[in-house]
Amino acid sequence: MDWVAGTVPIYLDRWAIQPHGETVTTPSSWLVPGRWHNRDVMLKVARIAEECRGGPVLAWWAGSAAAEVYEVNDQAVLMGRASGHRDLTTMSQTGLDDEVTHILCGTISSLHSASAISAPPAEVVPLSQWFHDLIGTDAARLQAGSLARVAAMARELLEASDTEGQVVLHGDVHHGNVLDFDGRWLAIDPKGIFGHRAFDYANIFCNPTADLALSRFHRRLAIVSEHSGLDVDVVRSWVIAWCALSVTWTNNSGGQPWTAHAILSEFG
Repeated sequence: MDWVAGTVPIYLDRWAIQPHGETVTTPSSWLVPGRWHNRDVMLKVARIAEECRGGPVLAWWAGSAAAEVYEVNDQAVLMGRASGHRDLTTMSQTGLDDEVTHILCGTISSLHSASAISAPPAEVVPLSQWFHDLIGTDAARLQAGSLARVAAMARELLEASDTEGQVVLHGDVHHGNVLDFDGRWLAIDPKGIFGHRAFDYANIFCNPTADLALSRFHRRLAIVSEHSGLDVDVVRSWVIAWCALSVTWTNNSGGQPWTAHAILSEFG
């Protein structure tokens, strides 16, 4: 499914939003800063079907460690706009990586706690489906070497995931998706997945730069394990599985190697 840019004015009119800044176009969505009922807001309109799950999941979290949602449907979401001055990427790059890792872990923990209160939203997809490009039959037939080994490990992780470990996952927690909302660190842009909670910590290890990701790998493992209560080896295994999935996506799309390749090569 794909939509045209003409859908953006439809939502501006439907929800009575006053644009306040330039529209940003990404491969997956249009982002329009605006004003709505005297609030700073961000309108996000999906360009691809996969992106549509994020809005309902944000709304389900109801502002608990996630951006507040004011309006949502099957293509668009109107949410609060981050206006704080702190930035996790900058903090990590200026000697505060331990603090940043704790912030990200705290955000993840708060998001996961919602799964103990209410049933998952209908929009979420199982983590095994998310990993299809790495562990599916066709993928396995084409893999060799270390990628095949990690794919086998990923299948074992998914099969061994117990019911108690299953939560609604953000699916893309990193330094650019947890923002400063006037002193509160809140998540944006979830992927809407359901699976083992350890997966949500994996993308922390790939950001914000390759140098930091590699040099801080073991320190981050220790912090995440302590904060989450997960065994270090469990965290490490999910990180490597995520990197292999990301590498598979990059290879399939013909994209340029990025940090996930380096981590897989160094620690996989």
